[in-house]
Amino acid sequence: MTQTHAAPPAPPVEETRLHEVDAFVDRAAEAARRFRELDQEQVDRIVDAMVRAGLRAAVELAQVAIEETGFGVFEDKVVKNYVATEFLADYLRDKRSVGVVEEDVERNIVRVAEPIGVVLAITPVTNPTSTVLYKAIVAAKTRNAVPFRPSPYAVRCCERAVAILREAGEAAGLPPGALQVIPDAAHEVTHHLFRHPGVDFIWVTGGPKIVALANAAGKPGLSVGPGNAPIYLHRSADLRGAVVDILISKTFDASVICPAEQTCIVDDAIYDAVVAEFERMGAHLLNEEESARLVQFVFGCETGIGDKANMAAIGQLAPQLAERAGLVVPPGTKLLLAPLPTELDALAAHPLVVEKLMPVLGLVRSPSVEHGVAAAVLVTEHGGLGHTSAVYANDPDVVDAYAKAVRTGRILVNAPTAVGALGGVYNNLTPTFSLGCGTWGGSSTTENVNYTQLLNLKTVSHRRAPSQWFRVPANTYFNAGALDNLRELACETAVIVTDADSERRGVVDLLRGKLRTRHVQVFSQVEPEPGEATIRAGVALMDRARPDLLVAVGGGSVLDAAKAMRLFYEHPEQSLEDLTLPFLDPRKRVAEYPHDEVHRVRLVAVPTTAGTGSEVSPAAVLTVGEHKETLVDYCLVPDVAIVDPTLTLSLPPSITADSGIDALTHALEAAVSIFASPYTDAFCVQAARLIFDALPRVVDQPGDLAARTDMANAATLAGLAFSNAFVGTNHALAHAVGARFGIAHGRANALFLPHVLRYNAALPSKFMPAPGYSAYVAPDKYAQLGRVVFGGREPEESRRRLFAGVDDLLARVGMPPSLASLGISAEEFETALPGLAMTAFADLSNRTNPRMPLVAELTELLRRGYAGGGPDAD
Repeated sequence: MTQTHAAPPAPPVEETRLHEVDAFVDRAAEAARRFRELDQEQVDRIVDAMVRAGLRAAVELAQVAIEETGFGVFEDKVVKNYVATEFLADYLRDKRSVGVVEEDVERNIVRVAEPIGVVLAITPVTNPTSTVLYKAIVAAKTRNAVPFRPSPYAVRCCERAVAILREAGEAAGLPPGALQVIPDAAHEVTHHLFRHPGVDFIWVTGGPKIVALANAAGKPGLSVGPGNAPIYLHRSADLRGAVVDILISKTFDASVICPAEQTCIVDDAIYDAVVAEFERMGAHLLNEEESARLVQFVFGCETGIGDKANMAAIGQLAPQLAERAGLVVPPGTKLLLAPLPTELDALAAHPLVVEKLMPVLGLVRSPSVEHGVAAAVLVTEHGGLGHTSAVYANDPDVVDAYAKAVRTGRILVNAPTAVGALGGVYNNLTPTFSLGCGTWGGSSTTENVNYTQLLNLKTVSHRRAPSQWFRVPANTYFNAGALDNLRELACETAVIVTDADSERRGVVDLLRGKLRTRHVQVFSQVEPEPGEATIRAGVALMDRARPDLLVAVGGGSVLDAAKAMRLFYEHPEQSLEDLTLPFLDPRKRVAEYPHDEVHRVRLVAVPTTAGTGSEVSPAAVLTVGEHKETLVDYCLVPDVAIVDPTLTLSLPPSITADSGIDALTHALEAAVSIFASPYTDAFCVQAARLIFDALPRVVDQPGDLAARTDMANAATLAGLAFSNAFVGTNHALAHAVGARFGIAHGRANALFLPHVLRYNAALPSKFMPAPGYSAYVAPDKYAQLGRVVFGGREPEESRRRLFAGVDDLLARVGMPPSLASLGISAEEFETALPGLAMTAFADLSNRTNPRMPLVAELTELLRRGYAGGGPDAD
């Protein structure tokens, strides 16, 4: 048995039509592809040809628009066509839209322009040719293909404008298919285009319904909102000038342009004079009955644009509009004035408070500035949010109040809105026929839309290492006898900051004998790891003494306390909480330190230990609760550092060792910091070399002045290094553990130093962002330092010798091998471990470590510090 197949049915008309629409889009996509191949010179040649053709046809296109739509004023439409060509061309001249369009040499950034592709352009009945001219020229400037979807009431004039531009453009190199018109009025065609995968962007100028439909399409786009522009006439305004401006603007093209004035709010003191001037200049003031008839004619029928306004009322001259509404007005009437209620609730309910695309202007008598501004806000909320408004006033406070309150993208001052908002005539706004209304009006921008909104700007950011610095105290005196330089410091009143032990050892009396003043106060309450209460007590003493010189003599805690005391004495408005805000990059931090050109109190730092480097550093470490907080800023750096090794001769071996290992940690961490530089590297190498040689000698022979001198200088050199390069994860761990278990800072550093060195030398699981480095250099930096101090031919050997030298030195000077060896139980450690890891993670010292420490890695380093034992690997 033979089986036959029936012929497929003919596709319905609708499907055929949609296939034809697809062909429009396909041609546009091919044109867009070819457009991308053009350079700036070729593009500008096309734009110039289109502009010239549009200018020549400005009168013809205005006539076509009037004939087809019946809206507006012929002469004004000619002006609009000139704005859309001549004014636009003047703005676009010499502007780049192809390739590199901007170079920011300072920031090393280049911006490269790319076209969007296929831009579906919706154009309105109110400005049917000027909008087409403008959008087509802007699209050509940006190398975008544009299929136009005109209002069904303005198809013919759109087609004529596109034909003129297309012929001129293609003769100059415009790709075929870049300018097309899709004239079919069926709604399903519009819906199909809005969903079409070949359409890259929707650019809408039209009524609320088409704007809402475009916004709901889910595609990138630009849309406008309704323009219900309020204007406020303040008593300080130039009344005659304002009336002329409003008449020019509101009658321009019979008010079919959306930024035209809609409601004029006038101060009560000048209301009668303004109305009289309007009438003298050709306006007609409607009485209550006439206003009612007008409302009935304009809004009383259900047909029309958006089912709101009668099409027969739109875009008519005032005499014709009045006649159609059954009113009798003088033949030369320019504008119909409709008085509106003063009371705001009544104003909100009035039908004429909305957008009126006709020469009808609402008038509101306002009893005060506050009322006038509130009335303007009310008008914008009735269909004008985001669009345009104006204020006529010569009182800057009134202008400011109006600008702050009214939510419109364009607020014009002493200028008409209809012509003024288009840009280039009354102001320097960008010329446009597409006025963004921002999020208030459902748009993505409040700008006067132009070529930049039709470009995808690619940012090409070249790698750029930020500038660095090397900052040190103004004067540093060193070697035995350096303390005598105190005699050179003239002062009226001095405060000596120290600790009780130093005072008992006679250090304060030694300083008294060298200071050139008898007015000396002593603050000797600084304890190890000082807290905020100590700082506040010191500030209170300074408030009483009013010193001009502050001399800090002691270990790191004393020097840090004195830095904080001076800071809060000179700036009592500052708070510790604000200044210790965390940061990632010290150059971009939120905390704002004071930056006085000259301090009221000079600060002299005299260390009695050889380790902290605080005498030259911008940091001050304080204890807050169980945590250490760090103040960091160069305003903390002492003005003078006096490094006299004789003051360290009486240090016991344990403190000598602790402070020496702190100095070594500074040098080793600053050497691999992401802020390291050739300047800091030099100090790190010299400091490490001196410490490895001198520290065992001073531990064994505390009276060896030469070794003490080397250690004192090494500690300051390491301080200069970390003051500019900062430290790393070793300090973060030491801060956490030292504060939690009461361990001296140098010993806490020693617990983790062998492990952190090998951790930083290994392949990181996560790199620290470091624009100054092009590779992970920490292993190489360790090798370079090791080669100088210990020798070795290959990097691996030099690095191994360095790490072994650290291990040997720690053992040689009696550093504890582990937290466990200090009597901390495993149970106590495990209980504290999560908090220790998080405290270490939050520590500022991590910010400049060469590899980014993860919380899990910090936890593992803490465990190694607790257990001790040999490190895993070189």
